[in-house]
Amino acid sequence: MKDIYLKKQRMRSEDTINDSTSDFTSKYFAVSYLYSLSETDPDIIEPETILTLERLIKKSKISHQRRSFFLFRQAAETLSSLIVRSHDRDIAELAFSALKNILNTTGGDSHRVAAESLGSLPFSVHGPELKDIPIKNVPRVSWQKVLDEKGFEIASPPEFIGRSFVAGLARNNGLLVFKFARSDDSPNALVREALWMEHLASGEYSFPPRFNIPAAIKIKNTYLFSLKGIPSATAGNKNLHPERYAIGFIADKDYFTYPNDSVPETRPGDTEFREVMFRNAWLLGKLTALGIIHSAPIPLFHNRVQRTRRRDQGLYEWFRAGRLDRWLESCAYPNLGPTGIRDFEHLVTFRGVSDRTLYRHIGNHVLSLLLVIGSYFRNKDKDKVGFDAEGEPVDARSLFDEHVLRESIRGVFLHYYQGFTGTDFSGEMPFDLDVLTSRMIEEMGVDRHMEEILRVADQNAMTAKEFRRFLEVRGFSDEEIKKFRKGAEEIVIQSGPHLGEFNRQISLPELIESVGTISALCIAGRYWKEKYLNI
Repeated sequence: MKDIYLKKQRMRSEDTINDSTSDFTSKYFAVSYLYSLSETDPDIIEPETILTLERLIKKSKISHQRRSFFLFRQAAETLSSLIVRSHDRDIAELAFSALKNILNTTGGDSHRVAAESLGSLPFSVHGPELKDIPIKNVPRVSWQKVLDEKGFEIASPPEFIGRSFVAGLARNNGLLVFKFARSDDSPNALVREALWMEHLASGEYSFPPRFNIPAAIKIKNTYLFSLKGIPSATAGNKNLHPERYAIGFIADKDYFTYPNDSVPETRPGDTEFREVMFRNAWLLGKLTALGIIHSAPIPLFHNRVQRTRRRDQGLYEWFRAGRLDRWLESCAYPNLGPTGIRDFEHLVTFRGVSDRTLYRHIGNHVLSLLLVIGSYFRNKDKDKVGFDAEGEPVDARSLFDEHVLRESIRGVFLHYYQGFTGTDFSGEMPFDLDVLTSRMIEEMGVDRHMEEILRVADQNAMTAKEFRRFLEVRGFSDEEIKKFRKGAEEIVIQSGPHLGEFNRQISLPELIESVGTISALCIAGRYWKEKYLNI
C-alpha cells in the first residue's frame, strides 16, 4: 500500500513539474518531494522521473528568473542522489547520463548545478598524514660550513632566484638550493616542504612520467637551520626573514626552468611545451587522487590589494566567476616545469570522503594550467602589453597559434583526467573546444582590462611607507606620489592585464564553464569507476 501511495505522489509531482501553467513554488515543492524520495525510497523512482528532471533543468521556461538557480540545483541534487542511492544500476546510470548531458549541452545556471552535483559525488580519499616536527634549537651555520661538511663542490657562482640561493654543483650537474623563509612567513612551511620531499621520495609512490623530486638535506640532524655568512647577494633581497631561516636541497639542473619562459634561449618549442604541460597535468591529477593537493600551481587572486581585509584573503574562487586579477603576472613563475611539480610547501593533505572541496581544488589546477598555456603565447613578446601610444588596448592576438592552443587545452584535460581517474576519457570533448580556443585568444590577446582601484579602506590599512612602496612598484614617479594624500580618495592604477573589469565578473566565462566541466567529469569518472567498474 505504501508503494502505491508513493508512486501516485511521485506521478503527481512529475505532472506539476511538466505543467507549463504551474508556478515556481509548486514546481519547487514537487522537485523537493522527488528529492526526498530519492533519499528514502529510491526504488520508487522511474526513468520518466529522471527525464522530467533533465527537461526541467535544460529547457525550463523559468530559467530567466533569478531564483531558478535554486530550483535547478534541487533537481540536479535529486539526480545526484539517485546516482548514489539507487539500487537499480539502470536508474543510476540514467541519472548519471542526464547530468552529463546537461553539463555538455547547457550554460549558465543549468551548467553550474550539473557540474556541482557531479563534483559532489562521494568516494574516499586517503591522503598521507605528515607529522609536524616541533621547531626548537634551530642550528645557526655558515654557508661555507655546509659546503665543507657535506662535501659540496660548487661549479658556478651562487645567485638568488627569488628567495632561493642557488649554486651549480660540479659532481652531478645539479643545483644546491637554500630556500629562505620570507620576513612574514612561519618557518614551519619550509619544514613541511622538506618533509614532503622526504615523503614523496620514500619509494611509497610510483610516478611513471618524469618527476624529479628534490632531495632535502639535514644540518645537525634537522631540516631547518639559520644560515649565516651568505655572500653579499642578499643585499637586494630585503624580504627574507631576519633570522635567515632556510632549508637546503639538491635539485635537478632544470628546477628553475619554466615552460612559458619569455627568454628566447631557454623558451621551449611548441612540442616540448605541450609535453611539459601534459606531464604536469597528469602529475597534478595523480597527486590529487592520492590525497596530495597542490594548493597553488600559480597564485590566483580576485583582488591582491584587499588580501588583508577580505574573508577570502583576495584569493580567486573560480566557481564564483569573478574578475581575475593580473592573470599574466600570476603565470610569471608557475610551480611546474620540466622537472615536474615543485614548491612543495603548497602541498596539503586531503583525507576522507570527497566533497565539493575536491571539485574546487581540481578546478584550481585546471584553471592554472589553462592560464599558463595562454601566457606561453603572450610571453613570445613581453613588451606587447597594456595600451599603445594612442591609448588603445594592445592587440597581441597574433602571438597565439590557434592549433597549438587547441591541442594544448585538449591534452591538459585528457592527461589530468587520466592521472586522477586512472582511466582514459572516452567520448567526444565535453565542451566546444573551438569556441573556448577562439575566446581565449580574444580575451587573453587583447588587454582591455588594465585598471584596478586602490580603495580608501585599503590605503588606510597601509603605513605611509607601505603606501609609497605600493605606488612605486606600480610605476608612479616621485612627483606623482607626492600629489596623493593617503586615504583621501580612491586611486585608479593601471596594473593589468586582468580578465574582467574591477569588481565585475570575469571577461572569459567560457573558461570558467570549461573548468567546471573538466573538474566535474574527473570527480564523476573516479566515482563511477570505483562503484561500478571495480578497477
